[in-house]
Amino acid sequence: MRKLKERYVNFLEKDRKDTIEKIIYFFLFLLSVVYGAIVTCRNFLYNKDLFKTYKCHGKLISIGNISWGGSGKTTLSFFLYQKLASGLKVAVLRRGYGSDEEKMFKEKNMKVFTSINRVGLTKKLSDKFDLFILDDGFQYRKLFRDVNILVMAARELKMKIRLLPAGPFREPLSALKRADILIINHKKEIKSIDGLTSRLQLRFKQLSIYTSEYKFKKITDTNNNQIDLEVIKEKKVAAVTGIGYPQGFFNKLEETGIKICKKITYPDHHNLTIGEFSSLQENLIKEGIRDVLITGKDKYHLPAIDSKINFYIFDIEMGISEEKKFLEDLRNRLK
Repeated sequence: MRKLKERYVNFLEKDRKDTIEKIIYFFLFLLSVVYGAIVTCRNFLYNKDLFKTYKCHGKLISIGNISWGGSGKTTLSFFLYQKLASGLKVAVLRRGYGSDEEKMFKEKNMKVFTSINRVGLTKKLSDKFDLFILDDGFQYRKLFRDVNILVMAARELKMKIRLLPAGPFREPLSALKRADILIINHKKEIKSIDGLTSRLQLRFKQLSIYTSEYKFKKITDTNNNQIDLEVIKEKKVAAVTGIGYPQGFFNKLEETGIKICKKITYPDHHNLTIGEFSSLQENLIKEGIRDVLITGKDKYHLPAIDSKINFYIFDIEMGISEEKKFLEDLRNRLK
């Protein structure tokens, strides 16, 4: 399955396709047209209230994206929980995909609840919480949201919008009409960010637009002991990850001055088998590498066996431009 996913992604990202590949892509494109028609029809029915939504007793913030991952929506859920939980009883609602992220929430002592039926989940919890954060909720229109936040990675705004399965997008860019707030993540990847936000603001006048970038927080070992950044800089390290946008992780490592000797990626949410893990560490040791940097999500995908190499968690947090203005905007919308 992992190799199949890799081939599929590589196929989509390939600039020059041969004749057979062009024929295959043509059929994928036809399927994406059908998929797009279904998405448009579904949204129309919700917009006209022909498909009903449930409004919970508390307030609800939806955080989502229009691509298949790597935009930063879950990191934003962490950020908002920490900023809003001091004065409110806050719960995070998830659909269950990506158990690593659920473990991260619980490790930070956040109230997180999981169910495919998030309407039923909200009904059960409505008397216990003041505010719900609907993680990955942009397409889950069964629940009424008081604030609809859309997160887009900078690279998405430089790509051609191709819907699944001919591309990575769940919805066309016109879906921004449903959003109240847009956060453009990895802002450093766009040189003319001000011009881009101005163009988006002209097209989607209801939007409040902010930008964000990940900030280095700390490095810890697998026993949660903090490691000095300067110590890591002196080591010969590899970077290994299985997240939606691995290049963002690599970029942030290099920004902090860490020299990466080897980069290894796996599909998002991929659990390493014992065989894969053994092969990984043997290959790294052969190259003289015994220190590996991973993300907070990756540590949950390592098998519970003894390791001959050292793993360090590179911890980050989201930094939002004009944070005070953003939080004030959000609170006003919740009122």
